[in-house]
Amino acid sequence: MKIKGSTKFVLLSAIILIVLGILFTLESQKAGRLKLIFCDVGQGDGILIVTPKGKQVVVDGGPGTKVVDCLSSKMPFWDRTIEMMILTHAQEDHIEGQVEIFNRYKVERVVWNGVENETALFDEWQKLLSAEKSQVHLAKEGDLIKLDKTSLEVLWPTAERLSIWQTLAPTDLNESSVVVRIEYGDPSTRSKISGQASSGPRFCAYLTGDLAKEILEGLINKHCQILKISHHGSKTGTSEALLELASPKIAVIQVGKNRFGHPHKEVLDLLTSKGIKILRNDTVGTIEIESGGKSYTVN
Repeated sequence: MKIKGSTKFVLLSAIILIVLGILFTLESQKAGRLKLIFCDVGQGDGILIVTPKGKQVVVDGGPGTKVVDCLSSKMPFWDRTIEMMILTHAQEDHIEGQVEIFNRYKVERVVWNGVENETALFDEWQKLLSAEKSQVHLAKEGDLIKLDKTSLEVLWPTAERLSIWQTLAPTDLNESSVVVRIEYGDPSTRSKISGQASSGPRFCAYLTGDLAKEILEGLINKHCQILKISHHGSKTGTSEALLELASPKIAVIQVGKNRFGHPHKEVLDLLTSKGIKILRNDTVGTIEIESGGKSYTVN
């Protein structure tokens, strides 16, 4: 039986896609590797966490729709499911990209603080959440979410604050930011930056939303290699005391072109004085940190 040229092309294309898919899967699901991808979304936060077995957790979404470009480049093309999406707080520079995620992906679980914002954008997000029928969890201090031996511990807000906000919303939504600490690996690890190893705890990272430094100082109770700098590098989110408590090796600043002067010079000078490596989306683009628990590398 003679196969037409067009049919041959279709078959060859299908084979190539299958092979590429297998290679992509093998590469993205290396045994025991956790990925933290700080997407370049402009002036906002948008983070993709990929667990060792390939489950995806999205934290915030930034302004606009750039976050979905990041997801499509970091996820297998056939994977249209986000296992969990976290919204730290309902402001445009954190929530807008999640609207597009709802439109393009199946979102199985949503974690947020339950604090509403009186905007059309939030109304749209809430309608999409309802239509998606995702499992919804209101994050509170002490919650521990585990995925593929990766733990996400909620450090803020407290149950008491959540109860208050049900009747009296905070004057500043930044105050309601969900803060989580991600941990992976054995209790004793060695951290690696640019080929240089140093002793440290199991791999961990703080994701801080836009929370004020005064509150953060009361939440940090252990050293972590990675600190996502609060509020895009604003001086309201970082202090010397906070850096002493967290003792990070790397400070990630999710920032883009803005009119606020972020990141503030005071923050950059403070980080530099502490010998902390600074990685900024506006200068290096998307930042990817990969860890097997015993070491980590930065791309």
